[in-house]
This record gives sequence, C-alpha cells and structure tokens, in this order.
Amino acid sequence: MTMSFDNTDQHLLVDKVNIAYGEHDIVFDVSLAVAVGEIGCLLGPSGCGKSTLLRAIAGFVPLKSGSISLAGKTLAKDDFCLAAETRNVGMVFQDVALFPHINIAANVAFGLHHWPKAEQVQRVKELLDLVGLSGYQERYPHALSGGQQQRVALARAMAPKPSLLLLDEPFSGLDAMLREELVPEVSAILRHEKIPGLLVTHDQTEAFTMADHVAVMNQGRIEQWDTSYNIYHKPDGRFVADFIGEGDFLACNVSSETCVESPIGHLCSDRAHGFVKGDKADVFIRPDDVLHLDESPITGRIISKRFRGTHFLYRVLIAGNQTLSCFADSHHNHEIGEEIGIKLSLDHLMLF
Repeated sequence: MTMSFDNTDQHLLVDKVNIAYGEHDIVFDVSLAVAVGEIGCLLGPSGCGKSTLLRAIAGFVPLKSGSISLAGKTLAKDDFCLAAETRNVGMVFQDVALFPHINIAANVAFGLHHWPKAEQVQRVKELLDLVGLSGYQERYPHALSGGQQQRVALARAMAPKPSLLLLDEPFSGLDAMLREELVPEVSAILRHEKIPGLLVTHDQTEAFTMADHVAVMNQGRIEQWDTSYNIYHKPDGRFVADFIGEGDFLACNVSSETCVESPIGHLCSDRAHGFVKGDKADVFIRPDDVLHLDESPITGRIISKRFRGTHFLYRVLIAGNQTLSCFADSHHNHEIGEEIGIKLSLDHLMLF
C-alpha cells in the first residue's frame, strides 16, 4: 500500500522501507508517519513484520532500502544506519527487564547518568508520581506486581525525555483486567509527557484504546494506515475486514450502485459501493449489524452459541447454506438447533 505524507507535519517518518534478513525479505515498501503528540500502532498477526519494523526504527535492524527520519533527522537509509544509542528513542519491551539488584529510583534514573544529581532525583520523583508509584523509590523490582513493574519500565524509558517511545507488546504478559486498566493509563501518561509513541500489538482492543492511527500489517506489508473508526467501519480490503473484529462474508448480487440482493434480503447503502449492476460480490456483515427479532420473516438456525454475560453471540445457518453471526440480549437464551428471526440494521455496505 503506497502512502505519501507532508514531511513538515510529521515527527516520525517511515518512507518506503524494505527490510530483509539475509536473502529473506521481511518488510515490503512500508510507509507511515506519526506527528508530534500522536500515538501510532502496528497491529497484525504473529510473524507479519511489525516487531521487525519497530526494531529497525530503534536502530537494531538495518534497512534494505527506504528511509526513516525523526524530527527531521535521518536515522536510517539505504547505506546508513545511525547507532541506536544516539537516536534519542526510548523502548519498552514485553519483558520489563528491570535491574533486580538496584532499587526503583536507580532503575528509573539509569539513563540519566549525565544529568546533575539534583535533576535526576527530581525527574525520578516526577515520573513515579506520574505513574502512580510515589514513595516506591527504595523498593526493589521483586517486591512489585507485574503492573507496577511495567509502570517502572515506562518511567525508565521516558526519563531521558526521548523524541519517540517504542512499545513492543508491553502488555501481553499481564492479565486481562490489568491490561484494561493499564493501557489507557499509559496512553494518558505519554500524552501528558508529550512524547510521541509507536505501539506494537496483536490485540485490537489495545490498538483502538491507545492509538490515534493504526497500521494493519499482513505478511510484511501495511494493508491500511488509518483511524480505528475507519479501520473498523471502512476496511480497505478483505484482510482488514476479516482481521478486525468479527464478521462474515455473504455472497450477493449487485442490483444497483447502492443495493445488493443477499440471502437475507434486499440490502441498501446510504452511499455508492463502487460495484455495478450485475456484479457478483461478497457483502461483509458484522454481528452488531444483525438484530435478533422474533417476528422477522427472515430466520436462521442456531449452530453455535457463546454466552458473554451482557449478550449471546449466536452463529446461525441461513438461506444458501451460508452462516452469519448475530448478537442477542442475554435474556434471549435460545438452544442450538432452534430457528430465530433476524434482521439487518446497516448504515452502509462493505462489498468486496
């Protein structure tokens, strides 16, 4: 996917980057930009190249071609790679990698050895207050919970006031409830410090909660670089639609520039879908587009059900031997094999 950016507005600029390990190409023609005050995200399945790209930005992996610049300074290009320690880039890893033999204050101050002592002490106090660990200076890493250790790692990475903070799946080792609490906190902390960030994750909730723009990666390429809203509601291709959230592709026939005929009836959009009458296509339907309606003339037979507390997620077999998922209120407890009424509620059609 080729993208162009106005260089004057961007802080981090990755331009047509290709990365290879030996003879094996890993990342292909990747471009993205993160502005001052923004947080970006590389989202995708394991092995798609997102961590490799992050490591190239950090300075750990050379480029095959393309360029990376930060605040107008070239970090890497075809035959040049600025040393990682001179890039003014901070990094937080999945493994917090705190030094076990020194206390929390010393861990946070690790990158501040060139600062005057009084300024080091003040910066450590300021950051521990910010991450909710005021008074923890004299404790050691083993005495902290996983979430507290991750906060310390974040404080340590931010301490030297880097021009960019890279986060490589920093929440993946935490339990779900702690992730839900920590992700928005980290986002707020970065924005408070005015440090642009780039997060790597395979978790869509993390990406949507934290980032201003998300790059959906697949097999070393960026399929879409966009806001979370657009990625969910306006996916640029089948991979993005299928990877983000849940949904089903239903075979349909295009009947006009805004409508299609599908196994669940005549469906129309509020805007042109880009196909012409007579085309065969697949319409992508998300579970939240499908209403469970007992009196609907369109029915489906339940072939699986998942209880999620506030609702059920039913998978139903419909006309044409196709399947569709739908949400239903948690009080609508139907059995597998039962026929239920369904109705679509669509604002627009996603056709592929």
